[in-house]
Amino acid sequence: MTSNNVAPIEVIKETHRALAVLRALERAPCYRMNELVLMDWLRVVALAATRDELTSTACSLEPFGLVRLGQYDDNRVFELTERGQDVALGRASAEGVLRPGPDCPY
Repeated sequence: MTSNNVAPIEVIKETHRALAVLRALERAPCYRMNELVLMDWLRVVALAATRDELTSTACSLEPFGLVRLGQYDDNRVFELTERGQDVALGRASAEGVLRPGPDCPY
């Protein structure tokens, strides 16, 4: 495997990570959360991510209208959109996001 190829397990983890972020935001007050809390949550559900990986996840969700990104001091704030909520709850699907099953652990 060359350095430009992404390992299949990383692609799978990214789809899980995207779903976990959307579902965490769906349960958050005001549907918003900062990146430090999200990083801790991902660690709890065994999808630990670096800040760069979480930024990559955010940047993949934003163009599809699933989240809005804001900045407060040095922390990025994620905000769920209505479309993001539909994807988080399995009412819609989006490229790069795992569709939740009935017993989704996130």
